[in-house]
Amino acid sequence: MTKSRFILHYLLLNKYAYLFAIFCILIVNWLQVEIPRYIQQAIDLFGDQSEASRQELFGYVEWVVGLSVVMVVFRILSRMYALNPGRITEAALKNDLFYKLNRLPNSFHKGFGSGKLISIINNDLNGIRLFYGIGFLQLFNVIFALSLTPIWMWRISPALTLYSIIPILLAFVVFRIGFRKMRALHGERLTRLQDLSEQLMNYLSGIDLIKNQQMDTWVLNEIEQVNQRLLTCTMQITRIQTFIMPVLDYANNLMKVLILGLGGYFLLQQNLTLGEITAFLSYSVLLALPLMHLGRIATVYQMGMVSIDSVLTILNSTIPEQDMALQTPADLTALGQGTLTVSHLAYQYPDGDSAVLHDISFELTPGKKVGILGSIGAGKSTLVNCLNHHLDVAPGMIHWNGRDITTLARQDWRALVRTITQEPYLFSNTIEQNVRFGSTDLAKSEVDQVLQLSQFAEDIARFQDGDQTLVGEKGIMLSGGQKQRLSIARALLSPSDLIIMDNVLSAVDYDTERKILGGLLDRISHQSVLIVSHRISALEEMDEILVLEAGAIVARGDHHSLLRSSAYYKATWDLQQNETEAVT
Repeated sequence: MTKSRFILHYLLLNKYAYLFAIFCILIVNWLQVEIPRYIQQAIDLFGDQSEASRQELFGYVEWVVGLSVVMVVFRILSRMYALNPGRITEAALKNDLFYKLNRLPNSFHKGFGSGKLISIINNDLNGIRLFYGIGFLQLFNVIFALSLTPIWMWRISPALTLYSIIPILLAFVVFRIGFRKMRALHGERLTRLQDLSEQLMNYLSGIDLIKNQQMDTWVLNEIEQVNQRLLTCTMQITRIQTFIMPVLDYANNLMKVLILGLGGYFLLQQNLTLGEITAFLSYSVLLALPLMHLGRIATVYQMGMVSIDSVLTILNSTIPEQDMALQTPADLTALGQGTLTVSHLAYQYPDGDSAVLHDISFELTPGKKVGILGSIGAGKSTLVNCLNHHLDVAPGMIHWNGRDITTLARQDWRALVRTITQEPYLFSNTIEQNVRFGSTDLAKSEVDQVLQLSQFAEDIARFQDGDQTLVGEKGIMLSGGQKQRLSIARALLSPSDLIIMDNVLSAVDYDTERKILGGLLDRISHQSVLIVSHRISALEEMDEILVLEAGAIVARGDHHSLLRSSAYYKATWDLQQNETEAVT
């Protein structure tokens, strides 16, 4: 999408409101130039004491009052129908951005920090809201005012009009210089805001590490540097707004001096009447307001253009073609209860020097339970991210029911596969709402059941507010084990054909682990399960266990056969048995 298409698309979103607003703005500006004409005629009648002149004077006053009331009504309507579309556009654009961000692949989010995205959605969208709101209103105010007012001034005195325009023309030369400089600075300022937002997000995410390592002084210095660059840029903008952009205001004051001086001379020469001088001064005020608004329009325009550039970097990012081709509900149902086939899977990170996974092959039929055992760095999490298509894998390596998963939209694939990660994300809400996330239409009894299965019910019973306890941001009020059990309950609540558990029981003790796995396997006996762990105790009941080392499968079989055939598996089992006995 080009910038011009973007502007036109969101203008047409509120086209009827804008058209009515333009009509109202035209009426307001026409009334503004008509009222001084009645004032002029009324003042010229002051010298005539006849009854007819007095009645005519009262008539002019009534016209001025009546037209002023009508102008106020249309001015209110113009503001309503010109400013509200800015808010409507902001809301529509946020929806479009969230839709896009939710479908862009992991490769996009890796190159675009969360802090920058937050800054765009907050700061840049404010600029676009002003562009489609106050910017639209002031633009047409200026167009109509600069079109109508000089015509009415010319009718009174062409010579005085030409003299009045001279300081305005000189001011525009200076104004244009400041305008060009301001646009570059506004772009730099929004970039600085994105950098500051991204850095703050990074430091807030690692606040515990910063406190533990006593890095607060270093962090403050880093933030100060970024903040200082933002301040320097903002001060440059402020100087231009203070000393250069008001040049039109200075020109307006000079124009009034010229009108008073030359108008007084024309009055003495009897070329103009006192009423005409008064009307001309009124027109100069009407001309001054849009000229002063030009500075504001320039600022809003620059902010809008720069903000649109930032937003287009997201909107113009490419969503993979297959992610847009969603399956029908019937086709998605037909894909259910399938067999996951992994054939010679290999994966190398785009910025890596060598492959992380080598020739991984296995099959997971409906209802089968498979375990993956491996030490840290063996490639377990990479394998999981390949299976759930979080990472982009080559075609032909992973199939579901004979269908290559790279041909499926990620949204469809994740409707079939439920992944429970080692570090679950919890929202700042109640325990119940975190479990219900995405499944709000289910009964409360089902929530209680999955909390019981995940061995979290006893903990909840000890909380003062039960399952209505607020977990805090990212679940800060819960322990690591409680977070993991809550995430398991969330995954169990909604149905899926394949459940992948990526080392989710690492923060619970062995006894709790066995209880969770026992209840879990009973509930999902008809579903396929893939459990990744470095604990053999979590994998004892699996139908097949794959031993992963350095990204390759070095052994496979059930628990008892691996104890006989794999030295690594046997050594790991003995070591963990000793650890368990020591804890006991």
